[in-house]
Amino acid sequence: MPKEKASKRVNCDIRFDNNPNGIFKAGDTASGSISLTLAQPKKIRGICLFITGFAETFWEDKVPHGPKNKKTKAQFKGREDFITQKSYLVGSETGSPLDLATGNTYYYFRFIIPPSAPTSMEGKYGHVRYLVKVALERPWKYDHNFQMPFTVLAKTDFDENSANLKKPIKMEDQLRFYCWICKSAPLMVKATVPKSLYTPGESLDVLLEVNNLSKEDVSEILVKFQKVVKFLSQVQVIDSTQLYAENKLIKYETIEMQRSSSVARLTSANFEKHFLVGPITPTEERQSKILKIGYEIDILVKPKLSPQRIHLTIPIIIGSVGAKTEEALEIAMSAGVAKLAEGLNRDQPTAPPPPYDENQSSLYPLSSLQQAYARENSSDE
Repeated sequence: MPKEKASKRVNCDIRFDNNPNGIFKAGDTASGSISLTLAQPKKIRGICLFITGFAETFWEDKVPHGPKNKKTKAQFKGREDFITQKSYLVGSETGSPLDLATGNTYYYFRFIIPPSAPTSMEGKYGHVRYLVKVALERPWKYDHNFQMPFTVLAKTDFDENSANLKKPIKMEDQLRFYCWICKSAPLMVKATVPKSLYTPGESLDVLLEVNNLSKEDVSEILVKFQKVVKFLSQVQVIDSTQLYAENKLIKYETIEMQRSSSVARLTSANFEKHFLVGPITPTEERQSKILKIGYEIDILVKPKLSPQRIHLTIPIIIGSVGAKTEEALEIAMSAGVAKLAEGLNRDQPTAPPPPYDENQSSLYPLSSLQQAYARENSSDE
């Protein structure tokens, strides 16, 4: 397979029309231009334009394997494509070689982002990425590849006027402590939120009611507003053997944590906790099959002497925000697309920038899963 390599004699600048930050909503029509500059004539088969959007998951774990069920390292991988468009600006996949003249040439592109596309995301165990890629194909040598990422914000389909989403949610539990055959009166905890749907800028209020009828002091109550990300794989690899098997990895990310004071035995207390919902990725349970995002209020009640705990979880739905550039940039950052920050905020240069693929290591490093983009660089021109 021909290798990819950047060249100082080929410059490609990819820009979006009226959208210098490259931020779009699912369902938008995106358009832009490609400025290709050659310092010398170049023989190619064609100039191919790829528009791609995909989710990938990847993690490692040890699983029982072999006749003795010995713990063995396994890799878990998943991939899902949302946009797969390929077209030729010049030439064709089966065409004869042709010569590109020295100088600057402009090409234009236009595509529709699927309404169901998920929000861009970068994480340790998976990501959702969108790319515009231009390839100068040369089957007899190596390809010149240039790419520019863009950010997509998903459309949420939650009905803000739904009566169910406006109803308060209550969770409660109780705990009894035992001494030999005797059991204590209960420690009762109730948590309430006024509704389940929130949008950035709103206050998420949590009411805690603690009725401690036991003779055990409560030392601490932790209340966390947290993000829950589910990564799903379709393939399991052990010792170079690939098996098609679904697996799941769940990771929790604390957005904010607050503590409540102690509650003495045989007393009651009420606490109110307030969390400001920032510009975070909306709840996405349906857009992707392998990467899902949710939120919850997590409450942990710790008695002073007993190892027993009361643990309450309240699911929260985060809706989308408007399409303001400032908010969109913050959402992109909170979604883990911090590696794109330099590109999203950069000033537009007066002169053409260097080829994007020369900057990819610092601006948008490619994952080990992207085999199509992770070929070795050739040492020959």
